[in-house]
Amino acid sequence: MKRFKIITWVAMVSVSFGIVACQDTDLEDFDLQKSQGVRVTASNTIGNIIKTNESLTIPVHLKLSGGAGKAFEVGLQVNQDTVLKQIQEGKLRDIVAIASSAVMIDNVAKVTYGSDAAQFNLTVTRTEVEKYFGKKIAIGYTIANVGKGNTIDAAQNTGIIVLNTADLLTLADIHYISLQTGGALIEAKDRQNYTSSSGGISIPMLVNLASFPGSAFSVDAVADAAIIPSLIQDKTLPENTVALKNGEFTLTSKANFPSNASEARLSLDIPWTVINNNLGKQLAIVVRLQNPTLHILNAEKSFTIILVDCDNILEEDVTHLGVFTVNRDNNSGANSNEGSLKLVDNNLDSKFLQSDYIGDLECTLVFAQPQKIGAYTLTSANDADSRDPKDWVLQGSNDGIVWTTIDSRSGEMFSARKLTRRFNVQFPTSYLRYRLNITAIKGGTNLFQLAEWRMIKVR
Repeated sequence: MKRFKIITWVAMVSVSFGIVACQDTDLEDFDLQKSQGVRVTASNTIGNIIKTNESLTIPVHLKLSGGAGKAFEVGLQVNQDTVLKQIQEGKLRDIVAIASSAVMIDNVAKVTYGSDAAQFNLTVTRTEVEKYFGKKIAIGYTIANVGKGNTIDAAQNTGIIVLNTADLLTLADIHYISLQTGGALIEAKDRQNYTSSSGGISIPMLVNLASFPGSAFSVDAVADAAIIPSLIQDKTLPENTVALKNGEFTLTSKANFPSNASEARLSLDIPWTVINNNLGKQLAIVVRLQNPTLHILNAEKSFTIILVDCDNILEEDVTHLGVFTVNRDNNSGANSNEGSLKLVDNNLDSKFLQSDYIGDLECTLVFAQPQKIGAYTLTSANDADSRDPKDWVLQGSNDGIVWTTIDSRSGEMFSARKLTRRFNVQFPTSYLRYRLNITAIKGGTNLFQLAEWRMIKVR
């Protein structure tokens, strides 16, 4: 019995010490624990905005009626409907409600124990801010719920953040997308603003991104023929202009910008058949940019007018009109299986082979009428690439005595067999005679070979 009483007394002493210890704790904290909760109020107060190349992050503050007795979370939602309503009612003037899809919000704001305020982030895509540069924009949010016995201020459960975009960005910050020739007329004629191939012409267009590049994105390209009649009527385009029709051209549908790229390319391709069918006319189409996946279009430079002068762009293979000779032929003669005439027979499966090649080969075409040669093609033959031409000179003459160099190449390579490569003459001039001097081959052999040489006349 004595032992039992001693233990009981000790236990009571321990409890007494515990009560004393509890009374010595911070009385303020004890009061918070016994509080009936706090009221949470929406605020328009923001912190320092963080800008990146892709977004703007806005810290927003919430108010509490007192210190939180317990840590809890405040549920939040974007609310652009209220912004739109206040704009319609005239309560917000000269302000734009940005798209809800352009705003991300923290799902909750965390309130720590004892705190009388909280903070959360609104993140807006930079593209949306740039879209309204020079204007004021508004973002609304609503307190959706609070936990643990706390309440929402019914009179101020929604906050509206108004920002002046001119305070956030400068004109140089705007990621404008534009065509390099935006707002202008591109004339494809006289070997300007286009490249040629055996299939037709290709008109390149460069799309530019202003300011600092960032994530990959794309922008659509569309052809607009409907506006061509009005451009003819206001004399922007000549009277003999006709609009390109669907099926008469191919346009790259998207300009794709890789990450950290400031430019991308488009191409409008027109077959020779279309140009041949419209001699005496000019072909026109308007190319427009639209629907960028990131950033915004420069409205004034998001389109360009393309005008193709068919009479001054047409090309013609005139090789067959000339009389062809070489200074030294195949051992079996010009008409043999691998004789020199195979070089101009328009057959990629045949070839001219010269043995004992020493760098003095001259291939000559003589025409009855002067020909303005703007380009020529060479096609590699089927056998070893060591026989391919590497260095050559193309010359023109009217009397066969005085020769003018019109194109010179060195170190050229053919990456595949039966590969046709085109070489443009920078300043085409009409001549009666043309001479191709093959001065070096790739090497490692004394054999020269070439499948085809074609001469392209320009108007």
